[in-house]
Amino acid sequence: MLEFAAHVRARVAEHGMADPDVRRLLELYSTYRRLVERTGTPDPLLGGSTPIGVSGLRGLVAGRTVCLVSHGGDAAGNGLGAEIDGYDLVVRCDSFRIRAEDTGERTDLHAVSLRGDAPWNGPAWTESAGIRLVFGDPAAGWRRATRQRLVPGAQEHVGDASLRRPLTDPALLGEDGWETATTTAFTVLRLLDFLDVSPRLDLIGFGLPGRLRPREAEWVMDRATRVDDSKMRIALR
Repeated sequence: MLEFAAHVRARVAEHGMADPDVRRLLELYSTYRRLVERTGTPDPLLGGSTPIGVSGLRGLVAGRTVCLVSHGGDAAGNGLGAEIDGYDLVVRCDSFRIRAEDTGERTDLHAVSLRGDAPWNGPAWTESAGIRLVFGDPAAGWRRATRQRLVPGAQEHVGDASLRRPLTDPALLGEDGWETATTTAFTVLRLLDFLDVSPRLDLIGFGLPGRLRPREAEWVMDRATRVDDSKMRIALR
């Protein structure tokens, strides 16, 4: 696996991500990683949920307007609930609270990051979501946590092993320099930006200090196309 990963990185560095052969190689590598890390589970479909990889996620996001909403407490009193629910895909991270008039009611994509030495002992992810992405490393801990904390029927789609560490996986972004514990919000935002299939990609509630880490916030502001402080909205598309 190490030799394969090194070959992938070398091809990306030599030809770039836009090269068709490189993109095909990355697709094959993602499939390889997914098959290598997959083991049997008592209920592999998690009560009817469908495992998805990168191409599956891209298909579910393609052509849809996306809004990444900060924690419910940060959006209190803004009255943006209806606008948030007007997006095609509403993304929330980790634990969150719903206040319909301020945060909207839907959760179309829920992203969580595994933290601590025994993340499988955390509370179950019972929030209803169309897609649930679980970020974490190493692979063994990720597998155990997803088996123990995912609730059958609480999500329609579950990200598979190919989506568990998108910032550092050479089959996806393979970017160096990011901290090992990037915020969940930035991880899912960078993944969605990388897929580049959404006509609109907005953040709501991330304008105040502390919502993102300094380097993450700098990355966002360098790419922002519009900033609306009155609605705490930052647009990347």
